[in-house]
Amino acid sequence: MSQQERTRVAIVGAGIVGLTLAIALNAFDKERKLAIDIYENASELAEIGAGINVWPRTLAIFKQIGVEDALIPLLDHIPDLEPRIIFGIRKGDEKNGYQVYDTMNNGGALRVHRAHLQNTLIQHLPLPGSKVTEINSICGFHLGHNLIDYSHHSSSGQGPLTLHFSDGKPSRTCDILVGADGIKSTLRHLFLPRLPNPEKYLNCYEPKWKGLLAYRGLVPKEKLEAVSPGHRALTHPGLMYSGKSAYAVVYPVSNGKFINVVAIVHDNPTNSTVWPGPWRMDVTQSEFFEVYKGWDEEVLDLIRCVDKPTKWALHALDHLDVYAKGRVFLMGDAAHAMLPHLGAGAHVGMEDAYILASLITHSSTPIWPSTQHVSEIANIYNTMRIPRAVSMSNSTDEAGYLCNLENPGLEEFKVGDHIPKELLIQTARTMEKKWAWTTTYADEDRIKAISLLEGPRAVL
Repeated sequence: MSQQERTRVAIVGAGIVGLTLAIALNAFDKERKLAIDIYENASELAEIGAGINVWPRTLAIFKQIGVEDALIPLLDHIPDLEPRIIFGIRKGDEKNGYQVYDTMNNGGALRVHRAHLQNTLIQHLPLPGSKVTEINSICGFHLGHNLIDYSHHSSSGQGPLTLHFSDGKPSRTCDILVGADGIKSTLRHLFLPRLPNPEKYLNCYEPKWKGLLAYRGLVPKEKLEAVSPGHRALTHPGLMYSGKSAYAVVYPVSNGKFINVVAIVHDNPTNSTVWPGPWRMDVTQSEFFEVYKGWDEEVLDLIRCVDKPTKWALHALDHLDVYAKGRVFLMGDAAHAMLPHLGAGAHVGMEDAYILASLITHSSTPIWPSTQHVSEIANIYNTMRIPRAVSMSNSTDEAGYLCNLENPGLEEFKVGDHIPKELLIQTARTMEKKWAWTTTYADEDRIKAISLLEGPRAVL
């Protein structure tokens, strides 16, 4: 079947979520009816950031789409469902910090370097020479393609879409358009004005700064051993040093060769929602050190080992009440960018991909789907994904207050104050419950979505 005889799916953005969608579409495309095109603005791929958590719920999705086996060698331990530590919580904003509580779940958190995960996903795209065991879909991968607009073939708003790119690149046609182009999504800016009552979404075009700054860096294990022999982070699966209005998480990546450090501080005395500069900045080690001056020596030793720290202004989106309409879909950070406190943002985007791929490849979806048929898929996608993403985003915000010791009951305490341990344990146990979702499975949502497609009265 030629490309013209297939359903054409255009994915804007080749980050982790967009790549997951392409792989899932191919995995579920048993009728071999899809032609997938991925359009990426960058001329070459370079994943920004370091560590990422792969949870049992995430790994189950990777298993379903044929990626799990390739990921396992990259993880910090062989996946299982044994009780494991997510983070060991320590009181960190005192010179002599101390252990508070070990947050646990079944399976723990599997940590991997973002670049390694991205490379693995690229290797599993349905392209010639890839590691895919079964290529069902035709796939094109287009770097250096900056989407600037899309339009309908007909004035009635029906039929396929035409994609327009900058720099004179030829227009392309698709039946389904998916924006997985991140928190600064171009497609979101094109999609929202076309909705009914577009003025309703004026606050949703641009992400808002949440008053948080994240200092990040990778520490070579050998360097930490030299600076601080026997440092807890050398052997621990994951640590969280909590303090008033700031915290730091550290965990191994790259099979233990590096320690990933992410230190987040609440610093917004004016309550502004606009960060007045670049979102990512190279900073000096001395600036990083100054922010955490007076903290536990374990934290300071880690900072001493971060040669080239970066500072990130953390942003999130206001909640949208629509992620898809007609032939256009938003997913991942393009639809629901959230803060990093639960390590959930990328995972929720991968869930989006998993559910949407299941709907698009369903046997009831014709090769040349009408706008009405794609709209039915869009309605189900909205029904299934919006409540899930909003719930996770809200839970993430609540987790941030817990990590920063800003939750109710701790208002009277200041940086470095002694806090009764029973209050800290209570906070940590509340935090632990926030990770209960990590051992549930997205298949329940997939089954529900397919039931809605097969018969709207089957569920809900």
